[in-house]
Amino acid sequence: MRFNKIILVFFISFISIYPLSIKAQVPPPPEIPQAVTVEEAHQFINEYIERFMKLDLDAYMALFSKKAVENRMLPYADIREAYRRTIALSHSISYQVKIYSVQPFTQSTLISGRYEIIQSLKKRGAQRVFKGNIQWEIIRENGSLKIREVNYGRNR
Repeated sequence: MRFNKIILVFFISFISIYPLSIKAQVPPPPEIPQAVTVEEAHQFINEYIERFMKLDLDAYMALFSKKAVENRMLPYADIREAYRRTIALSHSISYQVKIYSVQPFTQSTLISGRYEIIQSLKKRGAQRVFKGNIQWEIIRENGSLKIREVNYGRNR
């Protein structure tokens, strides 16, 4: 019995010296992505164009989120394959964009404009011209700007 009293006294003394600090484990609030500025949006699109014209698939696709969608239905893997084929067939690509608007929102930025792509093919030196309206939704993902969605319209 005496031994139990000693342990009890020791325990009470220990608690008084080192008070229990039982705090609820509250996870930190989710980080709210910082809005993309108009200047950042313009720089991003310039980088997007440069990487595509260099025909470097890996550098170009690094600008896309792995959750990206093209034309509201094509997932990332299919986007990559489509650009891989395009680059494989191309001798060179000229890409021009005129940006009409940049609309920053809390968690993304919407960029709208008009594009013209001139693709010079490896075979026969033929050229293809694509033009129309374009819209990007870009986000900040792990500190880097990424395309979450891109939608191309095409003039026939």
